[in-house]
Amino acid sequence: MSEHSKTYNDPEEFRNANLALLGFQKRHNVIRKDYQLLLNITETFQGEEEKFNSLYRASLKGFFSLIESDIFGLNQVDKYEAYDDKHRFEDRFKKTFKRICQTWSKEEIIQQYLDSKYSKLKSIKNKRDKLVHPKDTGDIIAASKEEFIELKSAFDDYNEMLHSIMNNFFIDINVKDLNEIKDLFKK
Repeated sequence: MSEHSKTYNDPEEFRNANLALLGFQKRHNVIRKDYQLLLNITETFQGEEEKFNSLYRASLKGFFSLIESDIFGLNQVDKYEAYDDKHRFEDRFKKTFKRICQTWSKEEIIQQYLDSKYSKLKSIKNKRDKLVHPKDTGDIIAASKEEFIELKSAFDDYNEMLHSIMNNFFIDINVKDLNEIKDLFKK
């Protein structure tokens, strides 16, 4: 048994956690691959201002779609206390990853991210919020190469943090006999 494991005694809880983890992984991998392709396409249009701006704005919104999906999925695996999908993004982000890292003994990963990378994510989130809820034409961002590089860097940082958490990440179950395991996979 790994130190980065959560053990269940109840077969139904284990089954639900396993299904939630599989769902999280599938959604994350599909959205991440789409997002990486969007970044690559955006990069190819850096010399064409109108297309680059449009693709940058789509990339800005898409990044937070990925993160929002991950937050939801991880809370299906192991909810933080009083989790509500209507909580502010910053609260959900921090509480979700702190909870997951505490449960799976990986607190240093999220703390390092929050200390050194989170301010960049927060800054990009503010740009995304203005874009999604524009109050004037200045909120509809015209991209610069530097802003695009910052967005790609924030994605790489987030992706690295998440993969560090999910590496060596297990769920276990205590069973009394083999029939309990068979019953888990009948449903």
